[in-house]
Amino acid sequence: MNNINEIKIKDQIFELKKRGITDQEIGEKFNVNLHFIEKVITERLGVNVSNPSLKKRIKTFQPKDFSLETTTVWSFKSRGVWATHNGNYRGNWSPYIPRNVILRYSKPGELVLDCFCGAGTTGIECKLIGRNFIGIDINPNAIELAKENIDFQVSNIYSNNENNNKNSSNKSPSVRFIVGDARDLSFISDSSIDLICAHPPYANIIQYTNNQKNDLSFCAVDEFLNEMSAVAKENYRTLKDGGYCAILIGDMRRHKSVIPLGFKLIDVYLKNGFSVKELVIKRQHNCKTTGFWYKNSIKYNFLLLAHEYLVIFKKTSIPRQQTLKEVEESENENFYFKPTDTKQTGSSNIESSNIESSNIESSNIESSTVWIFESKNWFNKTIQNLIGRYDGNNYYLINKTDDFNKLDSIETKTLIVATCNNKEMFKAFCGDIDKVVKQIRDKGYLAILCNDMRFKDGTIYPMAIEIDKFLENRTELKIKEIVVLSIENNHNAGEPTNEDLKITFKYLLIYNIIKEKKSKNG
Repeated sequence: MNNINEIKIKDQIFELKKRGITDQEIGEKFNVNLHFIEKVITERLGVNVSNPSLKKRIKTFQPKDFSLETTTVWSFKSRGVWATHNGNYRGNWSPYIPRNVILRYSKPGELVLDCFCGAGTTGIECKLIGRNFIGIDINPNAIELAKENIDFQVSNIYSNNENNNKNSSNKSPSVRFIVGDARDLSFISDSSIDLICAHPPYANIIQYTNNQKNDLSFCAVDEFLNEMSAVAKENYRTLKDGGYCAILIGDMRRHKSVIPLGFKLIDVYLKNGFSVKELVIKRQHNCKTTGFWYKNSIKYNFLLLAHEYLVIFKKTSIPRQQTLKEVEESENENFYFKPTDTKQTGSSNIESSNIESSNIESSNIESSTVWIFESKNWFNKTIQNLIGRYDGNNYYLINKTDDFNKLDSIETKTLIVATCNNKEMFKAFCGDIDKVVKQIRDKGYLAILCNDMRFKDGTIYPMAIEIDKFLENRTELKIKEIVVLSIENNHNAGEPTNEDLKITFKYLLIYNIIKEKKSKNG
């Protein structure tokens, strides 16, 4: 389209958006995609919102029947619309997330920082529950929107413990919004922040400004990670010793394969001195798992992204820089796996001949990156889904160290599934990785089942991240999917505490095997 026609179309799109016409209807009318529609709104308003005409209406100042999360899988089917919260600002996080983090990792009157504050979700929560707040965003239009959203009066400041008002405060908290760059917080003193809560852009998936200089949401993956290293440095500098930094990040998909942006950003923070206190899976509920998307996920063999990573980092005076090798060689008194209720029921009895893909209906194959199974049958269901999706009738299961020793005697397989749930399996897997890959056919799959481990000091060893780092330089392996296995029957129970969160999920890392073809002369 020429410039005049494009301007006319953009004007019409903007008017339709103000009238509340859906993106799908606009896309069909003008034959444009969501990215184009969002660009029109951002050009006109300077901020990426879904509804340009939305007016704030406060019905209540607190969520109904709220309780702190106590496990490592968080699922909020209702987005949260108390106070001035809404989903209008594109990509903002549910207020349930900062509320949980603030109540668990800070005290009334302490200072919270959000250096990607957007429309002010974290600031609203701080005002509601009695924390001082500094919100920073590079977009001045977002800062103005945040100031509008925080413009309300509330008489009762929320308590640090919702069931006990002993820690409540009647003093109105200080809430400030500043136009600034998360990579340069030089106006904030060293070790002055009690808690950081931030939801950075996911590289260049969604743009938040109209091509504004230094906006990280226009950065490709490698550039984004490099710039986020500067953010991590500033987070570490400004945070008090023993303080916590909560970051929500998700993965991306290109050409039907996952880009593990979450793992890579977590590694950036680890390299800048942080330890992982908790690694929480935040489930998404806007994924279409039926109809068009379900059929295409099967047809084109990809999973719909249905989870994000909420990482609670901790700043300690002596940062832990553990590597996979150090964990393998560590003594029992320094490192251990804290068991959960997710036992591998019946897994040791599974043989290749027990389950065939021909017996699995396609309607039972999972289509998203979160697989929810009951504790009594999660392992069998996992194997069934792998077989059904990856044509794995010809598969081999490595479930104990002795299974590695038998690799030389088996025929090549389409699928090998390896469980790495303790140090011994870790060590055997790393030592025999060449043998494992050799026994998988070209264009076959390697699936690795693993779980996070916890040190005695309560911090987490992110096993899946270290496995992926261990394998990323192998040219014959390309990561295809990161699946989260959410083990049910581990629901929240009891009163909120400040103890470690209960680990209720496992990872399933799935790799394509792409072997180089030998030349005719080779």
